[in-house]
Amino acid sequence: MNKTGLLTLLLVFTFFNLQAEDYEYQYFSKKEKDTYAPFSDYIPLVRLHYQTVPHHLEDYYLLYGLKQYYNENTLRINIERLKSALNSKFRHPSMALVKVESEKEYLKYRNLMFMHINLLIMRSYLSIASRYDKRKLYFYNNEFAKDISESLNIADKHYADALPYWTNAKEYAKKASNVQINTDLGFMESERFSIMRGELDFGKIIGDYRKNINSKKQKLGALTAAEKK
Repeated sequence: MNKTGLLTLLLVFTFFNLQAEDYEYQYFSKKEKDTYAPFSDYIPLVRLHYQTVPHHLEDYYLLYGLKQYYNENTLRINIERLKSALNSKFRHPSMALVKVESEKEYLKYRNLMFMHINLLIMRSYLSIASRYDKRKLYFYNNEFAKDISESLNIADKHYADALPYWTNAKEYAKKASNVQINTDLGFMESERFSIMRGELDFGKIIGDYRKNINSKKQKLGALTAAEKK
């Protein structure tokens, strides 16, 4: 290739590189170019993508939240966010939610996060189930036997959905306990300790809830049968 051809190739390459860096069409602000705007308005969307869109487990975890008054839709949104967290990669150790100074500490941090998120999903399913679980049946409930039965079925399904997340939480609590080092995740460390000591046993709690549902269904059946006589 002669010098002219090489020079032409370099000019073309430089032109496309300049176009690639031409961010003036990606402003957050749609102000005219001759109007003053803060420097932050000129940061291109592509460069703020990782700050505005969740990518990592911690990003989705931080989206979790319950207001003082919340409904079932809020709980379901939180469940989906937390499930997305479990399927996402962790941030770089330097950007963890607490200070991490060693590989062991980072290993325990990850296991505690997995444990805690599984517990949050489980608790959200239990909260939904409680909205459908009729705590006590009365003699006059036979008039609404069909509706109550359907409601109890929905509650039982959500109790069943919660159980695998409790199993996962126990497994991660055990893995975290195998790392003999303390972290700054004090609340999660307390949860882990309670699980390992057997003080926190949602397996038994959920099992009792489901047994009570079966008992209520039998009682409801007896009330319906008595009415037909």
